[in-house]
Amino acid sequence: MDQIEQIMQKGIELGTLIAQTDIYKNFKKMEYELLHNPEARKLIEDLQKLKQEQYRKKLAGEELTSGEKETMQTMENECLKNSQVFRSNDANTKFQEFMEEISRKIKEGIKSVDTAL
Repeated sequence: MDQIEQIMQKGIELGTLIAQTDIYKNFKKMEYELLHNPEARKLIEDLQKLKQEQYRKKLAGEELTSGEKETMQTMENECLKNSQVFRSNDANTKFQEFMEEISRKIKEGIKSVDTAL
């Protein structure tokens, strides 16, 4: 097995280990529960639509009004008042932080070799 194949195999092993963690399992559970909760899902869908509209407006070079910004903040707050959305958001945040930490560790390993060259 050449070096690239070994790296790819280790990537698969890492993915398998990640999927076995409680952080990942909770993330997937909360994601499933959110998708199967019509009220929570609608809140998230409405928020995503608003975010997309505001993103397109920014891309077009238009400034968001204070009212539009306030609407976004209000909608985000409403979403987080829903316990299912809150739990899902929390699990997602923890999983993303976990993945960022893994990425930092990979970069740390790369840098340890870079400095030795």
